[in-house]
Amino acid sequence: MNTIKKEEILKPNKWIRLIFMVLYAFAFNFAVSICIGLSLVQFLFFLFTGKANPSIANFNSYMIEFYNDTLAFLLFETEEKPFPFKDENIENDIIDAEVDEIEDIALNDNSKDFQEDSKY
Repeated sequence: MNTIKKEEILKPNKWIRLIFMVLYAFAFNFAVSICIGLSLVQFLFFLFTGKANPSIANFNSYMIEFYNDTLAFLLFETEEKPFPFKDENIENDIIDAEVDEIEDIALNDNSKDFQEDSKY
């Protein structure tokens, strides 16, 4: 049978992860309460206006991302900590690249319009 190594048990990274897991478990539980409240408010919007509130729907997408990230961390699917410790640089780089592409397309379209106008 395998023996338990004292060095493995005393590794600080494991205990730090436990602390984060407990904190995220409480945050997850609190977020569920918020979602229940938001779902009731969203239902009232739907009841009286016939459509969902876009601001609440946008916030809900962030809540869903938080749930996915938190569960993945709590269930040892990833070592990456969820919000606010999550590295958002990858997503921001993608968004910045898309903005640059859109600006380039817009500049090219404007220069073509200017060339066509100058012909007349």
